[in-house]
This record gives sequence, structure tokens and C-alpha cells, in this order.
Amino acid sequence: MSDPTSLSSAAQAYQRFVPQPVRSVAASTVPVQVRRKVKRRLARTLSRREARLHRRALRRVRKAAIGGSERRTKAPDGRIGHVHTGLTVDLARRLDHDLVTHALDVADIPWFAVPALDDRRLCIAVEQRDKGAVRRALRALLEEHTGYVVSVSPAKNDTQAIPGSHVKAWKHFAKARVIRLTWLRTEPTENLWVGEDQGVEIEFWTVNTDLPTERLIGPRPNRVQRAVPSDAPGIEIGLERLSGYCDTDGDMEPTVTLENFDIPRLEEITFPVDAVLLHQHATPWGEELLRAALRSLHQYAPWVDVVHVVAQAPVPDWLRGADDRLSIVGARPGAEWRLHQLPDIAGHFLLLRPGALLGRPVRPFDYFGPHGTTRPRRGPWTAEESFAPWARAAYAISGRVASHGYAAGPQPYSCDILARLAERDVPPLELADAQRLPTVPGTHPMDGLAHHFGHVTGLADPSGEASAVLHAALPGIRARLDRLLVRRDTQHIQFFGLGAELSLGRGGTRAVTHFLRRYYPVAGLFEHGGSEEPDNPS
Repeated sequence: MSDPTSLSSAAQAYQRFVPQPVRSVAASTVPVQVRRKVKRRLARTLSRREARLHRRALRRVRKAAIGGSERRTKAPDGRIGHVHTGLTVDLARRLDHDLVTHALDVADIPWFAVPALDDRRLCIAVEQRDKGAVRRALRALLEEHTGYVVSVSPAKNDTQAIPGSHVKAWKHFAKARVIRLTWLRTEPTENLWVGEDQGVEIEFWTVNTDLPTERLIGPRPNRVQRAVPSDAPGIEIGLERLSGYCDTDGDMEPTVTLENFDIPRLEEITFPVDAVLLHQHATPWGEELLRAALRSLHQYAPWVDVVHVVAQAPVPDWLRGADDRLSIVGARPGAEWRLHQLPDIAGHFLLLRPGALLGRPVRPFDYFGPHGTTRPRRGPWTAEESFAPWARAAYAISGRVASHGYAAGPQPYSCDILARLAERDVPPLELADAQRLPTVPGTHPMDGLAHHFGHVTGLADPSGEASAVLHAALPGIRARLDRLLVRRDTQHIQFFGLGAELSLGRGGTRAVTHFLRRYYPVAGLFEHGGSEEPDNPS
């Protein structure tokens, strides 16, 4: 039903206040010019009322000091963006949530968070009867902190380039059951843009009185239930319970939901997950690979508990000292076969070898099952793979032939699998230095052996989402890097051959390190400084 308080509601108001018999008589006896004059006056009256209510909402927003950024800038597509030092995807999500909920609180509009099907976005529910007040509060918010609004249900995105402070940006609001508010955000170098695939969605829930207990009915399915009692008590809940992409830090401000939504779900991972980074090259490009890996975890996997740097080479000066979030352990070559023996290592961890990076936000559920099984990334299967040493070793310990390889890039591991392999006295396979090879190697021997053994014993369930694999000596690598930088649509990135002579001679190594500084411009928690560094390829 159209909202009678919307900006385009003159016709609805006319139908609401003038009974049908009177309208029928007027249509046959009152001249058309007179009826049009009455409707125009009604529209002007509603417009003046809306303008007055909008000014009141805007004064409330400004008095509450909602919104703010260091400065505004123009996005590549011409829209307005906001600059934030130290921006991360998780920070942008929390800023969006706080903006919307604070604006609703200032307007005294009740709301509660909903676990949406797409957990990249946070979802807020309000009652349908508050729809007019919601529009005024949010339009005032978007005037003070420039953002954009589109209708999600029914889908109408032709307003995505119109600032939400403009009246025409709300032309689909009357019929919308779900809307989305989006803010574009970037860091000072403007290499990283966040917000296009995030934002906050507002659902308008209706009251149903068909049963003895009054219920609220959602306009679309969610991950728990679509109907809840209207008197359900509200509770505080962490944002990580609503979105698997959020930081699990208990110090973060919670949100508010209904008690009925506080239900464990299949995709929730309740055990801690660490990350292990191998640092093997005391070279400028080796340090850049380590820096990029740390920044990719900071940007795209804030839920990682502790980062363990297994250093087979001297650690760089810019790396912070060990603390409760960072562990630095010296090791010898081949130590990755014994990672389950690291001090205080969690039972499950992500392993990032040199060149392995996260390219976009990920969840723990992308790598682990709720009961602790790993979900390693499958790779191509070739004749060379079938005769590889790891394939023969995998058959020797399991009695089953491997049917596929495993992709390069970040891979999930469990200490249980590595410990079982150690108990079988499996001799470690020889590991080549992939950053000095002239070509892209196949499945890493440790991945092939450990993941195949885990799959056979029921501790691993191989999944998809392969990595983008690039060798630094690849002709035309700059064009491929530019594509990755512009699209940012690859979950995993793996670089090989940065230390190969051909890569160093052709300038591929320099191109990759230049790309890494642009793709990961925000300094992480584990670096000295803490602010964005200049775009310096050296």
C-alpha cells in the first residue's frame, strides 16, 4: 500500500478524505478545472507540511551531530564520497549502522536489527506505520551526510546516482517494502572505495492481528523467521551475530534485536580462528608480500584472532613487536609441516604463504564448517598433478587416489589434521621456493597431502572459489593488475615468481609491489605508524 505521508500522496489523500460517493458525484457535476484546482491546493498543502517536517527532522539531526568525515571527495563514477583515515570494510559497515540507528533514535522511531539473507549488509526493521517518519529522518540524515537510497523490494535502482537529500531520490519510496541506504567511503589516497556492495537496508514490517497474539510480519525472508510477536523483548547482540564479515572483538558496540532472532545459525563459527603467515625472503619485495598479507587480513578478515608470523628470514623494522594479537616465531626452512606445534596456536587457522592474499571480504564460514571441518579450495587436475610426489604420498597414507588438486592462495588448516599426519611419521615432502620459480607451480605439496588426508578422514570438505594466480614474469601483467585494482572482485590472489630473474629483469616484480601498495593502502594493526602511506612503488 502507498504511504499516505509520502511526497507523491496528493491523490491518496484526496481518496482518503473524500468519500467514494462524493467523488463520483463530483466527477459528473464539478468542472474539471475546479477539481484540478482543489487537488493542486491539496498538493501544495502537503508539500508545505512535508517541508516543515523535514526542517524539523534536519534540526534534530544537526543538533545530535549525526554523521561526519574528514572531507568529501568525488568518486570515480561522479558520486560524492567521504574520506576516513584508517578506513576498513568493517569500519564502514559500523559507521553506516550507527548513522541509521542514531537518526532513528533521534526521531523516536522504534527499530530492531534483522539477520538478513545477504549478510554483507546490515538490516534494520521498522513498523510500516512509521514509514513517513522514517523517510523524513533518513532524508535529513542524507542531507547532512551525503549518501544514496534505492528501493530493494520492488527493485528500483534508477535513483542510485541521485543524492538522498533530493526529493526525486525518494520517488519509489511509497511502494517500497525494503530500501537500501549507501554511503561511499574511501581513505586519503582514494585507492580503496567501500560501500557500493554494503549499506544498510530498511525493512517495513506490518502488524498482523489474525491470531490472538499480535505479530509483526516481515516483507521478505531472513535467516531466522519472518513473523515475530509484536511484544517480543529486545536484547543487545554483537554485529558479528548478524554478519559473518564483522570483527568478533567483544569491545565493539552491540546493536539491538528481538529475542527471537538470537538463535545460533548454521553458518556461525563459534571457535577461534588464527592466521599463520610465512616470511621467507629478506628482500624488499619479500617485505612487501608480508606487509600486503598483514593488511589483507586487517582489511578483509577482521575476525581473525591471533596472527602468527613464522619468520625464516629477519623481520622488517616496520613490524610491531609481539602482543596479544601478534606472535612472531623464528623458524627454519620446512617448519610449515609442524605448524600445529606453534605456541598458543588455535585449533583452526588460515595459512598464507608468501604471495597469498585476500582480495575481498571473507567469513570464517568460507573456510571452516560449524563442527570444525576445513573447507580447502580445490584447484585444477592435470596429468602432471597425478604424477606429483604429493599425489603418490597421499595414496600411500590413505589408499585412495587423489582426484583434484588444490588452489594456491590462503588455505584453511586444522591442528588435528597436521597432528594425525605427524603421528603417521609421514616424511615431509621437499618444498620449492615458489617466489624464485620461473613458472607457476602446481598444487603445493603440503596442501595436497594434508587436504587429501583430511578429506579421506572426514575432517575436510573441499569447496570452490579458486584464486587469481599470477606470475610476475607474465607478459602484460600490468594490464591484469589494473583489472584487479579496478574490479576488486577476486576473493584470493596469489603471486609467484617475484624473485625470478625474468621477473626482476622485465620489471614485473616492481609492477607487483606497486600494485600491492595501491590495493592495500591502509596500514594494519601490526605496523608502526598507523596511517595510510603514500603510493610509493619502491
